[in-house]
Amino acid sequence: MNEVPITNRVAQSSLVTFDLEDFWPTGGVQRISLPELAPEGIIREASVRMYVRNLENHTYDRTVVCLEGAQDVIVPQWLGPMLASALASNAAFVGFGTPSEVLSAYYAQALATHDWSAYRNTKVLLKGCGTHPVPETAYAAAAQHLTTVVDKLMYGEACSNVPIFKAAGS
Repeated sequence: MNEVPITNRVAQSSLVTFDLEDFWPTGGVQRISLPELAPEGIIREASVRMYVRNLENHTYDRTVVCLEGAQDVIVPQWLGPMLASALASNAAFVGFGTPSEVLSAYYAQALATHDWSAYRNTKVLLKGCGTHPVPETAYAAAAQHLTTVVDKLMYGEACSNVPIFKAAGS
């Protein structure tokens, strides 16, 4: 019996995969609880300065830092800049909100500054499933950016995808 060789058409495809997990912060996501900085419900400069002096910055290497609990305390406008400044040499991003909200802001910034030229006139697969909780807003932002340069955009996996966009004349 003659066996017909199996051809891996996915491997032979000119399809380029865009994986949002490539942007995932290598240090993960960490939280700083603002109510812990405000035992009486008010954040005071002296206590924040002591907190900043005692920060072990290396624990925030390449992390997205969420400043959580702002709705539970009175937050002075200088707090964000002071904490971001203290973490600037280590953290990938610092923002106010829940991990989901701050990750959305992190991805928005990362995708807005990404060089999309490598995807010009290509067929791109916006990879779906992954191991990290990439926010849905990141998929929408990536699709918006990719649509401006690609010939064809699909979402999902190479073996099972959903067509999203096809440029006129492609």
